[in-house]
Amino acid sequence: MKLNPTTIAALAEHLENCQLQVKDTPKITDDHPDMDWEDSYAIQAAILARKQASGLKLAGLKAGLTSFAKMKQMGVSSPVFGFMTDDYLVPHGGEVKTSELIHPKVEPEIAFVLKKALRGPGCHMGTVLAATDFVLP
Repeated sequence: MKLNPTTIAALAEHLENCQLQVKDTPKITDDHPDMDWEDSYAIQAAILARKQASGLKLAGLKAGLTSFAKMKQMGVSSPVFGFMTDDYLVPHGGEVKTSELIHPKVEPEIAFVLKKALRGPGCHMGTVLAATDFVLP
């Protein structure tokens, strides 16, 4: 890890505020070019902690950059992982308020609703299927 805890906390606050204020922000790596994956996930964990402290609940986990073509395009060699809190949820038939989003895009997703927790590394396809309750688009 390259960033100190104070910088991680400040970046978490800055990024969460940008989301809440629907305000675009330059890439934080422009100001912190040496930051690494550990720093990124530490900032993300700090954002989640801030959201949970405000009363939001963890609603799910997300994998991004899962296609090899997109990984190559973005210059990474593995998927990235994130979270969703319950304020991201839109009820069936509800409307997504694009005015509350910074760069709204439509992207198909597949949700695995689990009946038991998964732990890695070494989590194989059979383990995922056994832990899956159902799958939704």
